[in-house]
Amino acid sequence: MSRKEFKRHNEGFVCQVCKVMNPPLIRGERNHCRACLYSLHVDVETPGDRQSSCGGAMQPIALEYKGSKGFMLKHHCVKCGKEILNSTADDDERIERVQ
Repeated sequence: MSRKEFKRHNEGFVCQVCKVMNPPLIRGERNHCRACLYSLHVDVETPGDRQSSCGGAMQPIALEYKGSKGFMLKHHCVKCGKEILNSTADDDERIERVQ
């Protein structure tokens, strides 16, 4: 699957780490918990492909500035070690804890 086949997902979910309810975003897509900033390892190659069988918790480990994309969270899978960048969301509550 190529990057051109990026699949958008904007669904609400209950965080498997802290149990907070995360509603869909009005602008953008939600790919991590707004309270604890954890995500799940669900994609293999392309964001939104939902092809990973890992399912590990993705720990927020850094905040990086990427020009036109703005600030992005760097996540590290605690199960397999994969690292990936995810866009921040307008309602992220504890963004300062990864700086």
